[in-house]
Amino acid sequence: MNLAQLVRIRDGLWHWQAYEPAVKCDLSACAVETPDGVILVDPFPFAEPLPFVPAAVFLTNGNHARCADEVRRRYKVPVFAQAAAALEIAVDGEPTLGGVQVFPVRGAGPGEVAFLFGKTLCLGDAVIHLESHGFALLPEKYRSEPEKLRDSLRLLLSLDFDILTFAHGTPITQDARLRLTQLIA
Repeated sequence: MNLAQLVRIRDGLWHWQAYEPAVKCDLSACAVETPDGVILVDPFPFAEPLPFVPAAVFLTNGNHARCADEVRRRYKVPVFAQAAAALEIAVDGEPTLGGVQVFPVRGAGPGEVAFLFGKTLCLGDAVIHLESHGFALLPEKYRSEPEKLRDSLRLLLSLDFDILTFAHGTPITQDARLRLTQLIA
């Protein structure tokens, strides 16, 4: 995999994406500036130098360890994930920094959660936004509990967000809540 360049989405929000041959899919990650510093969500290797110093890593599910241990060692930062993610790497507890709100998302990956940072909602595998698939629910063959995924996502519609980021796909920066509503209707 080539090292991906970070792209600034808006002040305090960056995104990077690259194709990963091992999983035959694009990986995506984001960095969100918070009162506690910049938090990397589901990071995979990125080109440096960074326009910030990371303060922590948050993982949206048990399939997204990616380069979390490498980031922990290099920048001496904690890695946070839900206990239900059952990761094979050490974690430093559950995500609580940066004023984040954490919402379980049943039906996708192990320990799947969504993170709300201000008006940015960060999704893991539950929803993808890839050129090859469009804006879609995680393909059914990858869902752990297919019948629960839409119900979990419907609960997120009560949140106040205007940007969606994904572990697989390009962020949606306009009409994000409306687009998610239409997807799960």
